Amino acid sequence: MVGNRWTGEEHIRRALPVRPGQVLRASDPRLRAARFKVLALGYFRDVDLSLRKGSTRGHVILTVRVVERGTVVLNRIFFGNTLITPWWAGLDLTERNFFGTGVGVGGAFVLAGQGKETGADKQQAYQLRIEDSSLFGSEVGAHLSGYYDDASEPYRVRGPTDEGAADNFAAFDYRRIGGRGGVTLNLAPLSRLTLLARFESVHADLPPSPTRTLTDGTRVPVDLLLEDGDSRVATLGLLFERDTRPDPILPFAGNHTLLLAEGGAGFLGSSYDFGTALVRHERWWSVRPGHVVSMHLTGGAVVGDAPLFERLHVGDIDRMVSAHALGLVVSTTPPFDLLGTGSDEITYGEVAGLVEGQYAYRLFRRKRGVYGGDLFVGAGLWSLWSTRDIGVTKPDFPVDLLLDAGLRLDTEIGIFELSLANALGRVPL
Repeated sequence: MVGNRWTGEEHIRRALPVRPGQVLRASDPRLRAARFKVLALGYFRDVDLSLRKGSTRGHVILTVRVVERGTVVLNRIFFGNTLITPWWAGLDLTERNFFGTGVGVGGAFVLAGQGKETGADKQQAYQLRIEDSSLFGSEVGAHLSGYYDDASEPYRVRGPTDEGAADNFAAFDYRRIGGRGGVTLNLAPLSRLTLLARFESVHADLPPSPTRTLTDGTRVPVDLLLEDGDSRVATLGLLFERDTRPDPILPFAGNHTLLLAEGGAGFLGSSYDFGTALVRHERWWSVRPGHVVSMHLTGGAVVGDAPLFERLHVGDIDRMVSAHALGLVVSTTPPFDLLGTGSDEITYGEVAGLVEGQYAYRLFRRKRGVYGGDLFVGAGLWSLWSTRDIGVTKPDFPVDLLLDAGLRLDTEIGIFELSLANALGRVPL
């Protein structure tokens, strides 16, 4: 091993799909897979593998040269203000290689000022995480996280669906505290399967008989999708992930696939019987040097009596509205509804989909500081269907455009995206 000043040699060795004593050729496909696997650790900016003759006939020496990158990563920056929230701010940080042990330690928080809608309060969310991708050098990994949310959820009480002013909304408070854990098995050098478990306690202070006043003066009940008082959420799940990207930061080839299924039931101790599924597939192609096109497909579904925060929020599927920051809702501004299909009438849903294509142009690559930058432009279609939303009507086929363009930067402390969609979700409209 060459170049690993901070990363323990054993963490690189266990990522390699070959072991001492195995037969290896210069054209062996495992060498290519080995480079991707070591890059996927996230500790290195570049990895190079080479073979040279050993001291005995028929023996070879495999040399792995790495260029380390900063392992303290700023995953996300949360900030902005909207029509109902005067400000929100927060950070998500991870140390991916804690003291060179290969253990990842991270945390996140979001704070939001008191909303302007009736009954709104300040909001806060916190999260702590720890992960070891290879327990005792084995093919088994584990992760654990704990979280706390103190949320003030807005719901519409009057006004047309395309009007997000605070006067049209009221809010109720709920709190969540819980933990998640998982055990991961590395099925192949580029694939892994994770068994997931979660338990959390929820306390909701629901208003008595919440209603919404329609434009004709009729008052209809609003389903807030939570049990009043104390309840529990307990789930089990499976996650499959395959990643063949040679560069997971600014990809130019390969694909990334994620399949997630999770469910809660009474026999697990859950107050809610429900199931969720998520499918995501992304593929990148280099059409010519410095030019990359990609396709991104996402689909999600929720069945049963899922709690409010387990349902699909419009901010999870449409990047042109404010993000669902650590589960907190900080905006009531509806989507743009550019196609006029009623997509601005949906807040939470049970079925969602996104199809997006992107083109990226490689601006530069460097060895220090800001490692690389790509200009990109993208367009797609998204949709979100609902059968039990918070006080809104249900359009027949809500579908709308997603448009984005901007600059992605790969830096010592993570990737930064300066884009149109990112900006739209942070300002009051």
